[in-house]
Amino acid sequence: MSILEYLEKHLPSYKASQIVQYLANAKCALKITKPRKTKRGDFRQSGNSLSISVNHDANSFRFLFTLIHEMAHLKTFLEHGNRIKPHGDEWKKNFEELFYHFEMEEEFGKDETMLQVIQKELQAPKACSGVNLAVEKAFTPYDEVSGIYLDELPQGETFKFRGHWYKKLESRRTRVMCLNLNNKRKYTINKAALVELAE
Repeated sequence: MSILEYLEKHLPSYKASQIVQYLANAKCALKITKPRKTKRGDFRQSGNSLSISVNHDANSFRFLFTLIHEMAHLKTFLEHGNRIKPHGDEWKKNFEELFYHFEMEEEFGKDETMLQVIQKELQAPKACSGVNLAVEKAFTPYDEVSGIYLDELPQGETFKFRGHWYKKLESRRTRVMCLNLNNKRKYTINKAALVELAE
């Protein structure tokens, strides 16, 4: 499947074509990867080579949000090189500009609540999608997986996450300190993580 065909699964054909053309003009390759645990997408520059990778995701809202996030990195690099912070004001401005340039409000507007959450996020976007609990909650109803948000579990509750059992200890700003019940080590997990409860 070509990149254009993949994008057409998430967008009207003319918008998919616009994005493909934008990337071609920037001489930037787009790669769709298998889902990665540590990231949903990235922008890379190596010499004269530019590339964006985005995890495959059947959830069009999350996929498109991640894609525009990474394209904003591309635009920011083309304008400023590596002279500025990766998620500074320039990137935030470009993220919002590209969202509206490609008329993503039409796609996200299919869910009015979703659009309101995203528009609020665009005013001060975070470094990676999913850090904002409100954004992740807006995406989740369209996922193929189910669970409960770690943030919603009471302190002391036992839960399963990525094949391991944990005990919820204390909440921090965006993450939760948890005890791995197998190796007795403590880890921080994103508040927006979907976890399973013991039956």
